[in-house]
Amino acid sequence: MSSSGAFLEAGEVSFKEELEEDDIYGFENSEEFERVFAKSKKSKRSVTQLSTTLQALIFQNNGIDAEAEFEAIVEYILGAGSHSYGGSLEAREYRRALLASFEYEWQEFQQEHPSVSLAQAMRILPYRFTLPPMEKTQLEMLTDLNPRKMGSGNLGTVLLRIWYIDLAGCTCSTLRGFPFDMKASEAILTTMERLFSITNFDKSKRQGLTHVFKIQGRREYVYGDEILINFRYIRDSVTQQREINVVVEPHEKTVLTYPVFVPSYSYPSNSSGKHRAGINRSDAPDGVSAGISVWDIHGKLGIKIKGRLCNLVFTSERAKEEGVREGDSLYLAMLVEVYYGAKLVCPPQMTNWVICNDLVGSSELNGFSSVTWGKKTKLAFDIQLSNAPRELKLCITLLATCGDRFGAVNSLSAEELVQKAEDHSGLKRTDEYHVSPVFFLGVASVQLFDYLSYMQTGKVNLRLWGTKKKANPMCLIPNNLNKNDMLFSLTFPTFNKPVLIPNAAPPDSKRNEWEHRLLESELCLHENLRESKIEQLKQLKRILASDPLTELTTSDKVLLWKHREELIMRPRALAKFLLAVNWLQPYAVYEAHSLLKRWAPLQPMDVLELLDIRFVDILVREHAVKYLNGMTDYELKGCVLQLVQVLKHEPYHDSTLSRFLLKRSLQSPNMIGHYVFWYLVSEMGNTSVSERYGILLEELIRRMPERRGYLHQLYVADQLFESAMRVKEAPKRDRIDCLREHLKSLSLPPRFTLPLNPAMECCGLDIGKCKVMDSKKFPLWLVFRNFQEECEPFYVIFKAGDDLRQDLLTLQLLELMDSLWKSCGLYLHIIPYGCIATGEGVGMIEVVPNSDTVANITRKYGGAQAAFRDEPLMNWLRQFNRERDEVERCLWNFICSVAGYTVATYVLGIGDRHNDNIMLRQDGTLFHIDFGHFLGNFKTKFGIKRETAPFIFTPMYAYMLGGQSSPIYVYFVDLACHAYNVLRRFGGTLMTLFMLMLSTGIPELQKVEDIGWLRTVLLIDRSSEEATEHYKLQISLAMANFRALFNDYIHIVTH
Repeated sequence: MSSSGAFLEAGEVSFKEELEEDDIYGFENSEEFERVFAKSKKSKRSVTQLSTTLQALIFQNNGIDAEAEFEAIVEYILGAGSHSYGGSLEAREYRRALLASFEYEWQEFQQEHPSVSLAQAMRILPYRFTLPPMEKTQLEMLTDLNPRKMGSGNLGTVLLRIWYIDLAGCTCSTLRGFPFDMKASEAILTTMERLFSITNFDKSKRQGLTHVFKIQGRREYVYGDEILINFRYIRDSVTQQREINVVVEPHEKTVLTYPVFVPSYSYPSNSSGKHRAGINRSDAPDGVSAGISVWDIHGKLGIKIKGRLCNLVFTSERAKEEGVREGDSLYLAMLVEVYYGAKLVCPPQMTNWVICNDLVGSSELNGFSSVTWGKKTKLAFDIQLSNAPRELKLCITLLATCGDRFGAVNSLSAEELVQKAEDHSGLKRTDEYHVSPVFFLGVASVQLFDYLSYMQTGKVNLRLWGTKKKANPMCLIPNNLNKNDMLFSLTFPTFNKPVLIPNAAPPDSKRNEWEHRLLESELCLHENLRESKIEQLKQLKRILASDPLTELTTSDKVLLWKHREELIMRPRALAKFLLAVNWLQPYAVYEAHSLLKRWAPLQPMDVLELLDIRFVDILVREHAVKYLNGMTDYELKGCVLQLVQVLKHEPYHDSTLSRFLLKRSLQSPNMIGHYVFWYLVSEMGNTSVSERYGILLEELIRRMPERRGYLHQLYVADQLFESAMRVKEAPKRDRIDCLREHLKSLSLPPRFTLPLNPAMECCGLDIGKCKVMDSKKFPLWLVFRNFQEECEPFYVIFKAGDDLRQDLLTLQLLELMDSLWKSCGLYLHIIPYGCIATGEGVGMIEVVPNSDTVANITRKYGGAQAAFRDEPLMNWLRQFNRERDEVERCLWNFICSVAGYTVATYVLGIGDRHNDNIMLRQDGTLFHIDFGHFLGNFKTKFGIKRETAPFIFTPMYAYMLGGQSSPIYVYFVDLACHAYNVLRRFGGTLMTLFMLMLSTGIPELQKVEDIGWLRTVLLIDRSSEEATEHYKLQISLAMANFRALFNDYIHIVTH
C-alpha cells in the first residue's frame, strides 16, 4: 500500500484541509448552531420552579382532581394559559366542536354501558405492540433463518422462557414451546393451568385476577386473541434467534374485560352545527336561502389594501444584512398572490411603492411606527369570483427595497419582481453583484372562504409574521394574534347577504362554460392524438405509469378527463385524474366529486398522495382519510410522521384528518398516540402551527389516560436539556465531571418512560456510566436504569443543537424498506434504531448495544493505516464468534446487512458516509448512523466533491465475503440487486413520503426538485434486467473508489 504522502490525487483537497474539516454532521456553521441552540434553550419550559400541583404530579402518586391535573399539565406543556394557543375565533369553535362530539358519543356509550364510568372506559391498558399477519414469503423466510430446530423440531414453534414466583417466594423459570399461530390467551391459559399448582396464588386471590405475559425488562405485554408470532418482540426475537423472556404478571380482570370507549369525533359534523358546505355537504342549506350563491356574482376577484401599516419593524441589524446604508430611503409595497394549494392561479398583483425617508438608522427599536398607502391600493385578479373554489387562498408579502435599487424595480410588474427575487434567492447577499433587488419583511395569508365556508366580505384586519422569505403557500400562515406585530387591513367586496357555495349542482351556465372550455382544450391536441383512440390509450398508459413527480401536460389532462369513466375502475389512476381537474371551474369540481364516490377502492398507502399540497379540495382529503381508517396500527405508525406534517395543508383547523389522528391516538395511545404527541410537541416552537397543533395537544392531554406519563417524559427531557447547556458552557477538560455533577443534582420521577419508546421504563440514571461524547455538539451518552430490577439498562444519546428531523425521516424510510423487503421474503437485518425530536434542535437517539464504529475497530487493528487493509473487521468479529454456528450466523448477518444498507443508502442518496458513522454489531450486523445529508447532497470542500462513491462498499467488506471470485460474493451481489429491484417497484411510495414532508423546512428537502434524486437512482422507466446491470456496476465503482478509503483514513487520524 502507498504511503500517506501519495494519497492525494490531482485536484483534491490538501491533507491539512481534510484534517481541519469536522466531519461529524450537523449545522454547517457555528452561527447556525448557536441560533438553534439559543432558540432551543429559550423554548424549554422552566423546571426550576414548579407549582405544588406539578410537583405532586411528577414526584408523587397522590390522587389529584382530574381537572386540576389537566390544567397543570397543559400549562407545563403549552405554556401559561393554553388559550394563547387557541385565541382565534376559528380555534375556539373547533374546541367547542370537539367537546360536543365527545360528549355526544359518550352519552351513546353510556346508554349501552350505564355501569361503566368514564375513568374505567378510558383506562390505561397494558401496552402491546402487534404486527400485521405474515405473508407466505415471510413465513418461509423465518424457516430459512432458523437452521437449528427449536423444541421438538418444528420450526413453527415459539420458545418462551417464562418467569414466575413459586410458593417459597423464589423467582423461577420454565421453558415452554408454542406454535406460531397459537393465540396469546391460549398460551397464557395453558401456562397458568400448569403453574397454579406450584405458585403462591391461592383460589381466593385468583378469582378476580387474570394473567398476562410481560416482556422482561420492558413495559410491553403479550395477551389477547392475537397469535404469538404477530407480537413485534416475539417475531423480532424469533427472526434474530434471540431468547424470549417473559414474566407472568397478574391483573384485575376488569382491566382487560371492561368495554373501552374510544371517541371517533365524527358527531356532530365538523360544522359545529353551522353551515360548512366544504366539510359536510349534507349540512348545507338547499338553494341559497341562507345567503347569496357565489355562482351568481359577476366580476373578478378584487381587494383593497387600506389604511396604515402599523408597528413596522426594521432593525439596524436587518438593514446591515440586506445591504441598506444608514440614512438611505426605504420603499415598501404589498405583494398579493392567489393560490389553490401550491399552484398560482393568476398573475400576482402589488400596490404602489411607498417611501419611508426616516426609517433606516432610526434609534427607535421598531424603526418606524406606521406607513400610509397611496392611491393604488385596489388590486384586481384575473379570476372570476363565481369560479372561485372554497380552498382559494391569498398570500400577502411585504416587499422592501432601498433608494439605490429603487430605479431598477419601480417599473417592474409584480410577476417580474417575484422572478428577480427568486433568481437571487440562492446567492449571497454580501456580494454587491448578486444583491437581491427586493427583500421581504413580513407575510400573511387569508382564505377567500372562512372556516364556515362563507366568503370574506368587508374589512379584514391581518398582522404580518416577520420573516425574510416570501409567503410560501405550502406553509400554514395563520392569523397572527400578537398585538405588537405589523398590522394592516384588506377590504373585500361587500354584499347584502353572506356569500356561500351552494350544496347543489352548478347552474347550466357553469356547465356550458365548462363544456366550451373542454372543447377548446381538445382542439389543442395533436391531430394524430385527437383522431386515434389507440394513440390516446397508449398515452394514457404512459401517464398512469409515470411517477408522482411527473408534471402533467395539457394534453395529458385532456385525455385523463376525456377517459374519466374508463378510469374509475383503476384505483391508482385517481391521483392522476384529480390533477387533471380544473378546480377553477365549478362544474368540473362537481363532476370530480361525483366520480369520487364511484371510484374503485384504494389501498391505504396509495391514498397518502391525496394528502399532498396539490390536493387541497376538502372532499378529496376526506376521501383519502376514509381509506386511512383501514390501516393497522403498525401501518399507520409508519406514516404518522407525514400525517402530522400534512395537517399544515388543511385549509382550516377543523379537518377530517385532525379528527382521525385524535381518534387513532386514543384508540392506540402507545403505538400511535405517543408518536403523534411528540411530533406535535416538537413543532410547538413554530409559531405558524402552534395554534392548530396546540388545540390537538390540548385535546390529547385532556383525554389520554397516560397524560401524566407524558408530563414525566417532558420533565425529564427538560432536565436533560439543562444538563446539556451546563456541559456546553464548561471547559473541555471538565465536561464529564460537569455532566455527572449536574445529573446528581437532578430530581427525577421515581418511575418514568422515555420519549424514544413508551416500552422503555426507567427509574433513574446510572451516573457513573454517563459521559460527554466527542463531537462539536457535545451529545450526552446517558445510561438509564431499568425499572425492572436486574434487567439491562437503556443507553441513550441526548442531543441539543442537532436537527434530528432528517434522521427521523431517514430512519422511518429504512423501517419501511425493511418491511417491503420482508414482504418479499428478504430479511436484510436493517436496524431502524429509535430516534425522537423533543423540540427544535433537541432530541434522543437509541444506542444499539454490543456495537462499535468501523473507525474504532480499524483503529484497534492497525491505526489509521489499517483503513487500507482488508482484515480489521474479520479480526474484530472473531473475538465474539468462535463456534462454527456462530461464525456462520455472523457471516450471514454481514452479507444481508451490507446488501440492505448499500441499497438503502444508494436509493436515499445518503451523504457524509465514512467509517465513523458506519457501525458493526458483534453478531456481524453492519448498520449506518447519523443521516445529516440525503437525496444526493454529498459533501464538498472548496467546490470539490468529497464523496465520489455511489455508496460505501470497500475492499474490507469484500474480504469478509471471500473476495470477488467467491460464491458468497456472487450471492451478495444477487441479493443486493434483488433488494434494489424491490425498492424500484415501490418508488412511487418513497417519492410520496418525501413529498409529504416538504413543509417541514428540512434544508435538503425544500422543493419537489430535491426529490428528483429518487427518480434518477431508481430507474423507474428501465427493466429489471437493466436495473440489475446498473446496480452491479455501482458495486464495482464503490469497490474501486480510493476516495472512500482516504476519507476513512482521515477520520481515524482526525478523531
